[in-house]
Formats: sequence, structure tokens, C-alpha cells
Amino acid sequence: MSDLMLSLRKQELERRVENIPNEVNAWKEATEAEVDLNAHFSQLRAVELLMNAFLQEQRTIIAGLDPAGDVDDFNKGCFDLVKSVIKSQKAWDFFRDKFDLRHSPNHKEPLWVADTIAWDCHRPVMDRASQFGIIESNKLREPPLVYCTAAYSPATWVRGKRPNDGRVYDLGESLLPIPVIEIPWDHLGSAWEYLALHHEVGHDIEADLQLRPVLINSLQETLSQAGVPIPRIRTWLKWEGEIFADLCGLQLAGPFFADALMFLLLLPSATVKTFDDTDPHPTHYLRILMNAAYIRTLGIAPALEAHAGEIETRWMSIYGGNSGDSELDALLQDFPLVFRALMDTKFPILKDHTVRELMPFSDADDARIRSAERFFRTGMNRPNNLPLRHTVSAARLALTTAAQGGTITDQLCTDLHQRVLGYVKQNAPQGLRGGGVDAHEQFIASFAKRISLE
Repeated sequence: MSDLMLSLRKQELERRVENIPNEVNAWKEATEAEVDLNAHFSQLRAVELLMNAFLQEQRTIIAGLDPAGDVDDFNKGCFDLVKSVIKSQKAWDFFRDKFDLRHSPNHKEPLWVADTIAWDCHRPVMDRASQFGIIESNKLREPPLVYCTAAYSPATWVRGKRPNDGRVYDLGESLLPIPVIEIPWDHLGSAWEYLALHHEVGHDIEADLQLRPVLINSLQETLSQAGVPIPRIRTWLKWEGEIFADLCGLQLAGPFFADALMFLLLLPSATVKTFDDTDPHPTHYLRILMNAAYIRTLGIAPALEAHAGEIETRWMSIYGGNSGDSELDALLQDFPLVFRALMDTKFPILKDHTVRELMPFSDADDARIRSAERFFRTGMNRPNNLPLRHTVSAARLALTTAAQGGTITDQLCTDLHQRVLGYVKQNAPQGLRGGGVDAHEQFIASFAKRISLE
């Protein structure tokens, strides 16, 4: 009788083990038929490799279960197996709702566009890195997966990290095989808010190219050589990650990223002007002025200088000409040093190229965005060959133009949003968003071997 019970228990567990692989396969088939296999192929394969790592562990445990052997050993093996199944269910649950959201009629289209814009921020940088010999072409990283959450502002979990909500880790001990970017639900209906993606992709670029150590060293060395006091250096080092992502946002979107950030940071004066030594973000007051200063390095077009000055004027008209903290204001003079250290220093890890070279933005890019503004605002003069990541820059400019002209309405905002979605859908290139099937399989497999299941 006990053998019958244990045999039945083993059979039940075998079914539980195969449940997730069957669900992943079903989702892949649904994606091919209903969503966009090209857009999500490499992401799905990376997740599948993660789940297969669990599956192999579980099949090994199953193979060692002997209903005719020692009962205690059998039950211990069953318990180990159930714990592994729970881990894998927890990992798959993290991705399940993000992929399932792509089937929602209300969210499918804007999410696809957000994914595409994030991809157009990420992939050109990876392509240039491949051209420069920084990474091998078969190791081109999967683009980020965008999803929605209830939060004040967007955030990202980079590849290889352990996402958590501050209390528990969503993947247990496992590591993310793809980067994920969360945006507030309400941002999904306003395409100009997608400018936050450019900043978040900056975090992913830093992680994918393993830049954090060299950027930290460069920042510390540049500031030290210039005689910057040690307390100020410590502050800059603490802010490095968020500063770098902001500068990437400006390189990928142009000065319009700073406009979006400025509106996001319109907060009570005490919040904007108070230094918080626990916050990895630069103090808000300083952060906007730093973005404005960097805009002047994007090119020599008069429009860029005017744009930077306009941001400074608007910001200071609300919060004053200084922060009220002399130590904080002293950081203003370090801007050129910070820009040089992070964006304009040649690094061996980048084959003696600078970060700016990986994501160029020119006067011509700025002019192209400004000329496209009218289309997104009125539907007239449709632009040709506008980079998809720049559509939301033009949309932000169109919104500002309408507000300045007193013509902004809910209908205009709705039309503007729909024009962005339509333009991206009609102009997105076809094909896989990864490094190619065979070569990419090898890269994903090599990553899966580094995933911790303990």
C-alpha cells in the first residue's frame, strides 16, 4: 500500500515539474500567433533558459526518487523537489504577468511601442559596441522588457540583478536574464512620458558593458586631480549611477529628456532643495541644472543653448537662483569635470572609445526632432527616417508648443499620443530583436550557467 502511495506521489510531482515548461511553450505559441515573436524572441528564450535551469534540477531529483526504497529518503527528496518547484513558480510568476499583459487589448499596443522605443535606445548602442570590438556580435544583449506598476516614477532592474520590493526578492536567489523596466500605469497613455525609458536604458547599458567600476574610477581620479574636496568627491561618487543614466538619457533623446525630468521633479521646495545622503539621485535642484548644463555639450546649434537657458530660467523662477545650501551650490562648478569623467574619457574596456561615441547626438538630430514637432502636434508634414527613440522627444516638444500657444486640450493630447504609436508601429524594422538564433542561443546558455538556484 505504501509503495502505491509513494508511486502516486512521484507521478503527481512529475506533473507539477512539467507544468511550467508547458506554460512557457504555450505562451511562446500564443506570442507567435497573437503578439510579436520577433520583438520578444530573445527575451522569451532567456527566460526559458532560466526556467530550464530549474527544470534540469527538478528532473534530476525526480530520477532519484525510489518509491520502493527508504521512505524517509523518498519523502526528503519529495520535499526538496517541492521547494525547487516553488522557486521556479516564483521566478516564472515574475515574468508571467509581464508577458500576459501583452495580450490585453488596452495595453498591447502602447506596451509594444514602449518596448520598441527601449529597444531603439539599447540596440544602436550595442551595435556600435560590436562595431568597435567591445562585445562580440553573438553576445548582443536582449533589449529590456517594459511593464507597468503603481509607482511615482519609472525604474529598472538590470540584467544579472535580483529584483525586490524592499522586503523579499521576486526571483528568490535567481538572477534576471533580461533587464526589465517598470513604468507607472498612467504613463502608458501619454507617449511623451516614455522619455523616462531613455534614462532607464542608460542603467542597462552601464550594466551590460560593465562600466560601473571604470566610471567610478574615472570620476574619482578626474575630480581628485582637479583638487575637488574629498566630501564633494564622495557625493559625486554616490550619485554616479543616476548621473550616468541622465547623461545617457540626454544623448539618446536630446534636450527633451531634461524637459520630461523637470516636470517629474516639480515637487515641494523642501524636497527639491534638501540634500539627502541616503538618496542615490542627485538633489533635484542641482540635477535639473546639471541636465541643462550638459545640453550645451550636445552640439553647437543655437537651439541647444536657448533650450538650456530656458530650462534654467524656468527652474530658477520656481525654486530660486540657488539651493540655499552653500555646500550643495559648490557642486555646480564640478559639472564639466563630471561630464568629462563619465562621457568624454576613453576607456580600455571600450577599446579606447568614449561613452559619448557609443550614443552620438548631433545638431542634425536636434534639428530633425524640432522639425518633426509639427507632425505630432497637428498630423501635418510627416517626417521621414526619424529614429524611433526621438519620436517621444518630438512629442514632448509638441506638447510644450501647444501649451505655449494656448491650444492644448485633452483631444490634442490623445491625438499626439496616437500619432506616436502609429509612427513607431509603421516604421519599426522587422526581424528578431536579438543576436540571431544560433549564436544567441550560445550566449543565453552561457548566461544560464551562472544563475544561482541555491
